[in-house]
Amino acid sequence: MLLTDTDPGIRRRSARAFTPPADLLPGLLADPATRAAAVAHTVPTAELAADPDSDVREAVAAHPELPAVLRALLADDPDIYVRNAVAARADTPSALRQRIVATLEPDNPIAEWVLSYRRGTHTCPPAAPAPADLTLQQAEDLLTRAGL
Repeated sequence: MLLTDTDPGIRRRSARAFTPPADLLPGLLADPATRAAAVAHTVPTAELAADPDSDVREAVAAHPELPAVLRALLADDPDIYVRNAVAARADTPSALRQRIVATLEPDNPIAEWVLSYRRGTHTCPPAAPAPADLTLQQAEDLLTRAGL
């Protein structure tokens, strides 16, 4: 029922959470709200690899049965997350991975971390230093200034 709900958000989340029955798969692939999630349950095709929706192409790039010819096609995708999904694959040749990673230039540190996390090359930022211990008088002064 959830996979055929009238609310696209419910269909999208349901398609990500459940394995769809085979009879619903064509409809889920035709539905823009569920197409990216449905890719995991079908054979990757050139049509899916050329989909205008980058989420669909990213799902194709992450598909465990991705043929090498589609992997090579998606390695040059204009979307940084699609290329990153190809770079994160264990079966991506090292030279191709290095070439792709050289093109991954996100515009902010959070995107950089997300990309590196998906490839398993991330490093967590160092923990912030603990604040200095306060004396009882300093703590009471801070609370007084805060109106507490």
